[in-house]
Amino acid sequence: MILYISLFSIITSAIIAIYNWRINPNALLLTGIFGIFSTYGLTHYFTVYHHDIFWTAIFYGNLSPFWYLPGPMLYVYTRNTITDKSLFSSKKDYLHLLPFLIQAVNIAPYLFSSFEHKLEIARLVNEDINNVRTLGSGFLIPPSVSFITRPSLVIIYAVASVFLLQKYHRRERKNLDGNKQNKLVYNWLFTLILVTLIVAVNFLVMTLDLYDAPVNSVIMESKPTYNISGIAYALLPLVLIVFFPQILYGMPIATSTKKAPKITIQEADSEDPLAETAQIIVDYIKNEKPYLYPEFDIEDISEKLDIPKHHIIYCFTMILQKKFTAYRSTVRIEHAKELLKAGTADTLSIDGIGAQSGFSSRSGFYATFKAETGMTPSQYLESL
Repeated sequence: MILYISLFSIITSAIIAIYNWRINPNALLLTGIFGIFSTYGLTHYFTVYHHDIFWTAIFYGNLSPFWYLPGPMLYVYTRNTITDKSLFSSKKDYLHLLPFLIQAVNIAPYLFSSFEHKLEIARLVNEDINNVRTLGSGFLIPPSVSFITRPSLVIIYAVASVFLLQKYHRRERKNLDGNKQNKLVYNWLFTLILVTLIVAVNFLVMTLDLYDAPVNSVIMESKPTYNISGIAYALLPLVLIVFFPQILYGMPIATSTKKAPKITIQEADSEDPLAETAQIIVDYIKNEKPYLYPEFDIEDISEKLDIPKHHIIYCFTMILQKKFTAYRSTVRIEHAKELLKAGTADTLSIDGIGAQSGFSSRSGFYATFKAETGMTPSQYLESL
């Protein structure tokens, strides 16, 4: 069960990262937490249950530096979400990588040892699981210390994340009550931190038991903990994808220095922090007509208006209630209809009208036109 849960979590995390890292780089922090915890599950499975020397040699010890990252990732993700910043926004943030670097140096002799040596270590571990106390150890920090510091570090960072969240709650209570997006993301952060804290405390308790009992007996007693933790970290990314993808937009804070003369978007909530930003985007598209260029994309809006891409996605999806691609198709078809009404078809072919409306292919123009109007361009022209 641990194997399938871990693989499922890694796959769903990878999907989230692939489709969101360009829009909001903080998605890499979130999926990193899920993915790294899942690799711990894989290592546990191949070391304890599978008893295959090859796979034990692949996983045993080699990934341990990464297990010092979920705590810092959780803290930075929480801070960046409530401040609407991206990844490591300060040079000081790189100090959070010190535990990872120390452990990497600690086990460097083992990491760079021959695979034959790792196979021998794997064979000894498979013969007696109690050998994990000493085998593959680093030259600076013994495994017994590493076992404790990993969950302890996660607990420390999780507690620090709770303080960040509580400080935000006291400062922005009114905004939370009046903004559905911020309230949703706040609840998500609280759930993520709480689940991580519970899992880390359970693992710390289990690790402390290793000092008083054989490893194999502790493992048998802790099997439910591994399964429950695995299920939790498999469900969280699934919930993101299926039910609450808008969580990945974070808590947007308006950064544009431009001002919209008037909010004319009917769907816009005046209390939304990005209502004015959405109006600026709509006005830009309407006045400048960038959609007439086939290459027009979100990056063009971001570069022209100096607005973060995840803000733009939020404006279209949450305020305009339409995906960017659908909105772009709509304004292109409206432009094509205006050309047809103006009699442009007398001097220009329908394919040419599609090209002038921003479509790069005839098939794309015809398919989009029919999807928007229920008619082909020729049928629409005849109906005028």
